[in-house]
Amino acid sequence: MCGRCVIECPQEAKQADCQLEKLTTAIQNGKQVILSLAPSYIAAFPEYTQENLFQSLTAAGIYSVAETAEAAVIISEVYGTYILPGSKGDLTHDPVISSCCPVIVNTIERYYPQLIPNLAPVISPMLAHAKLLKKQYGQEAFVVFAGPCIAKIREGSSLDSQLDAVITFEQLRLWLTQQPVQELCPVVKQAVPSAVAPAFAGRCFPVAGGLVMPFHTQDNSDDVIVADGVEKCLEVLEGLINREISPKFIEAMACPGGCIGGPAIGIRHLAPTKRNKVLAYARSSQDVKLSKEVPADLFLFRAYQAKPINAVIPTEDEIKEILKQTGKFARKDEKNCGACGYDTCRTKAIAVFQGLAELDMCVPYMRSKAESFANIIVENSLNAIIAVNEKMIIKEFNPAVTRMFGAKQPIYKGISLTELFDCTDFIAAAKFGHKIVGKRVEYPGYGIVTEQMIIPVPAHGLVIAIITDVTAHEQRNRELQQMKLNTVEKATEIINKQMHVAQEIAGLLGETTAETKSALLELIMLIKGKGEP
Repeated sequence: MCGRCVIECPQEAKQADCQLEKLTTAIQNGKQVILSLAPSYIAAFPEYTQENLFQSLTAAGIYSVAETAEAAVIISEVYGTYILPGSKGDLTHDPVISSCCPVIVNTIERYYPQLIPNLAPVISPMLAHAKLLKKQYGQEAFVVFAGPCIAKIREGSSLDSQLDAVITFEQLRLWLTQQPVQELCPVVKQAVPSAVAPAFAGRCFPVAGGLVMPFHTQDNSDDVIVADGVEKCLEVLEGLINREISPKFIEAMACPGGCIGGPAIGIRHLAPTKRNKVLAYARSSQDVKLSKEVPADLFLFRAYQAKPINAVIPTEDEIKEILKQTGKFARKDEKNCGACGYDTCRTKAIAVFQGLAELDMCVPYMRSKAESFANIIVENSLNAIIAVNEKMIIKEFNPAVTRMFGAKQPIYKGISLTELFDCTDFIAAAKFGHKIVGKRVEYPGYGIVTEQMIIPVPAHGLVIAIITDVTAHEQRNRELQQMKLNTVEKATEIINKQMHVAQEIAGLLGETTAETKSALLELIMLIKGKGEP
């Protein structure tokens, strides 16, 4: 849960869980939302003064804002019993390892369970502050923690947590920017006075060495180790197991520089800048002492549970078989590039066997596979695919080029495209960078008609063409056109014949009608008598 994957992935394939909807819903439902701000906030929001930040938050619907440093002061007092010279605290196991960082706790529970007795049995300032705020505002209050740590999201959902939501500083900044500007300046709500003042001992927590700073002196410098960053922390834990070191107290923080280097702090200022900002703010409260009003029943202690990963280790033959599936048949094939997230190809193969990784996580293998797949497509394409440089020299081509244009001379890399056909369009594409799509080009010398797409690739100094043979299609079109012309001609002939027949029939009908009329008139005259009209 260190959050490194979220930072490192250039595709942003992983994101921290976002609980802003819980916060928004609580405000809309009229709940008293209390925000606990991690001590590193002073470095995470440099664009705000403390007063402006708190006002903006309350204007956006937060009922009250409090510093987690209030609880860090109380936790600091507990740690003092382990750090100060001559003190034994409640533990008999030396050294004592700080348990404020959930990443360190997770790491020890999973990978170093033998060091669980060395973990300080103390809850983090975040969990302690949630308990404190619930006592101040009542159990119905909606308590939200905001900090630079992704691991805190999981810690906040633990069974002994009284937090209702956990968000990151990045998410908090996003939420603030989404609030209507006109609503940022109402009357600031009055917060219930804190039971604990956020003194120096609480505000210096987020920097490496901040936990031991109030107690660390020259007299006990050899008894205290400060480790920040995952690599340094793992080195110290290994040193403990191997009995290479034996300090009295170890302050372990997974992020470089401490919490100010958290993965979700939301600002990329230099670590010294953030450290100086936090320490200057902490020193401004140097003279503030711990309040005596800390609730007596505020339970601050916790237990840990070993959660070791008991993964089966594959045999050498099983490892080799997995390596072969990604094209690694010998040691020389193992690039150990680390692109998959594992230090070596063998380590990644073991992870694949254990179900923790996949074959496709090997970038060189996937690239080779993609290139191979692309080559198969190109080689088997019915379209001629050809690539030339700016001087029209053929750099690459597929078998379809030979089928279309190889009847008169051999085609090979290095010859000029001008030896095959007129390449005026290719030269124009290379010179002016214009793409040509769907152009019909006929090559009488080869007896083919084509449709061409010509694409310039200036970054590589190439022009790529995809040439489709449409000769058969053109022939079918010609035949269809001729069929249409023949049909029209035949229809015209039939119509003309029909007209001629109609005219003949009309003529015959005219003669017959005249004769009939004459005969009828004569008959009428006879009936009337002797030819009288």
